[in-house]
Amino acid sequence: MKRLKILFLAPGNSIHSYKWIKYFSNNNIVYWNFTGKLNYNIKNAIIQKLPSGLGLLFSPFIFLLKILIVRPDIIHIHSISKNLFIGIFVIIFFKKRVVLNPWGSDFFYPNFIVKKLQNFIKNNIILTDSFIIKKALIKNNFVHKINFGVNLSYFKNKKVRKKYKNKQIIFCPRGYSAIYNQRLILKFIKKNKKKLKNFLFVFSGMIEINEYNKIRNFIKKFEINNKVILYGSLKKDKYIKYLREAFLVVSASKSDAGLSSAIAEAMSCEALVMCTNNRDNPYWIKPKKNGFLFDNNNLEDFSKKFFEISSLSKNKINVIKKNARKIQQENNNLSSEMKKVYRIYNLIYKKNNQL
Repeated sequence: MKRLKILFLAPGNSIHSYKWIKYFSNNNIVYWNFTGKLNYNIKNAIIQKLPSGLGLLFSPFIFLLKILIVRPDIIHIHSISKNLFIGIFVIIFFKKRVVLNPWGSDFFYPNFIVKKLQNFIKNNIILTDSFIIKKALIKNNFVHKINFGVNLSYFKNKKVRKKYKNKQIIFCPRGYSAIYNQRLILKFIKKNKKKLKNFLFVFSGMIEINEYNKIRNFIKKFEINNKVILYGSLKKDKYIKYLREAFLVVSASKSDAGLSSAIAEAMSCEALVMCTNNRDNPYWIKPKKNGFLFDNNNLEDFSKKFFEISSLSKNKINVIKKNARKIQQENNNLSSEMKKVYRIYNLIYKKNNQL
């Protein structure tokens, strides 16, 4: 396939964007424009920060100028909620070269401006990992189901120490945003202090300071600090260590689109997982076969499922863990998914360069 010139407009703190951009930068000329904070660096990509704050008003024109200078074959916009204001002129005037990746929060919880700007998204090429989003957008757009993918050669099982100070680890890696609903887990800890003496809950991920402070205040108020560890975003080696060591990996998110990256990576590491029963999660997780689901924002059901899992036999747990990795191998292999994207890129290029 042709070596392409690809311009990404994507959040600098997104693991999804990082994985895709890193993959395509190996064999293509890749530019990455971002706003906010850059958490990752890719030596083969040409990376540029766009203005934020009041400077955001000039970002659409800077991005447009970048396109006129670079003349990319493909323009790929990740997260229309974060980038629709910057990319709206591009979507309208360069439609034939633009690929859009709407995320769950973009589609299910758009702010007022994004909701209005989404009216312009018609006859576009859409990539989504969500069956629900695909079904909703396919009427007016060209929609392809592409999973975000897991690097299965890295995220795999490995024998490690399973306990921390003689306690089983419950890993909660989704970050500190209200949408991820970590306070539901804290309410569970508060309510079941005595029953949880053998467990330690480890939280990690991107910090939204307001939510993070509320979580810290909750822990202090109800004196559960001896049962909880709070981290920010973990380095790769420490993150995978917790995925492998955890007795259970939990996502209490109120809304996902496709399966979250953290849960997919946990399943690939043959971890036991429990997620909210919303959006696409039931397509991936079959209760008692490869993981567990609980009712959205339901503390009682969370408690019931947690203690049900904690009473399972070792043999049953091992079967569930093996099945968890199997579904990731079959349907969420990063290399296979990126090859699908590359084929779409090349089809766009060929169509735009037909004589």
